[in-house]
Amino acid sequence: MSDLRIFEVAETLPDYALLYARSDELGKDVVVIGRGTQRGQSIFLGGSLRGWAWGATDMVPRWGENQISLADGSSLYATFDQGGKANECQLSSGDSGGAVFIKDGGAWKLAGINFSVRSSVSTTASSPEFTAALFDTRGFYDLSHDLISESAPVPTGFHAVRMSARMPWIQSIIAPALVNISSRAKVGGGDKVAIAGFIVTGDPTRDKRVLLRGIGPSLSANGVTGALADPSLELHDSDGRLLASNNDWQSSQAAAIQTTGLAPSDLKDAAILAVIRPGSYTAVLRGINDRSGIALVEVYDLEPTAGPRLANLSGRAFVGLGDDVLIGGVIFHSASDSLLLRALGPSLATHGVTDALSDPLIEVYDADGTLLGRNDNWVENGNASAIIKSELAPNDNRESAILLTPGVGSYTVVVRGAGETTGIGLVEAFILAR
Repeated sequence: MSDLRIFEVAETLPDYALLYARSDELGKDVVVIGRGTQRGQSIFLGGSLRGWAWGATDMVPRWGENQISLADGSSLYATFDQGGKANECQLSSGDSGGAVFIKDGGAWKLAGINFSVRSSVSTTASSPEFTAALFDTRGFYDLSHDLISESAPVPTGFHAVRMSARMPWIQSIIAPALVNISSRAKVGGGDKVAIAGFIVTGDPTRDKRVLLRGIGPSLSANGVTGALADPSLELHDSDGRLLASNNDWQSSQAAAIQTTGLAPSDLKDAAILAVIRPGSYTAVLRGINDRSGIALVEVYDLEPTAGPRLANLSGRAFVGLGDDVLIGGVIFHSASDSLLLRALGPSLATHGVTDALSDPLIEVYDADGTLLGRNDNWVENGNASAIIKSELAPNDNRESAILLTPGVGSYTVVVRGAGETTGIGLVEAFILAR
């Protein structure tokens, strides 16, 4: 008997579930969806109600509640233990392939896929097994024909495939793309702002949802000293026209931003939820009243699995000495595509940027802080010929570039001035399809 069906999707789905990527599912409340059986007859043992047998199969969609009691390796487990929920549920035949959702930041996210259920017992060691949703199996016999006799209730339960354990593989298949870039630097007055640029490619008639964040105050909670106290954020199109702006993120779009699960943690941080068409865009972060401090500007692709996609991301800011470097964060969703990182400075002057960084140096680290690559002048790179072949080689030999195939993950790019030079620098990330 097969429990697997494969469907070919012939068109773009209009909507889809967000994925729960964190591995903190243990103890979380969940909503479970399935098409299992009806509730059958009540099951009694010694005059006490123990649960209900599986009833007739009707393939009607149903939902229920539960709580994750075990998050181990590749699976989630929940028990039918009378945990106090009014709609506590257990799976039955037909629920395989159903969904387990966790509410995260106002948005319901897919945390698991139902795949098995512990529900078979028998009344004696030699009697036939039966399936039921039981909140206490003591006094029955298990599949090994042993009497269940623990001191505490032994409920039945169900397993679900754990999405967080498979996120790298999932994202490499459904969304081989750049999905986030962040630019962290010290923001001052005048041109010393933090800028994130991004290019959206794809069908020009289709929309792309992105979230921009300007983070300052909440950096202090993460141990950053000298954080920008009150950032403001602007979104501009390729012609420089202002499309949207925000100071305190809850002043507008608060409900919609919360549903993304990416709402800033401090009310003074800024955020913009934008629906845009393919093209080039710029996010500009500055301090209110020209205040200065360390700040972070971020761009998130809220729909990395559908429609237009982010093909190029960049961050621009003033590069100083010591810790006042330009730090770029990149989330990369591809197992086999290459990632080209560039640090520009001298060529910015040809575009009217004054005080450009004269000699940028670039480093890239993985999520564990391991150095993956370092470069000063791109022409001295061991794979300079491949960089040239990409047609994205920097225009100035003093600029830096790293080409690598890092795999799915989060990466940090640090741009500093070689020889303690300072000035405005630009870090860029390009995905090069295989």
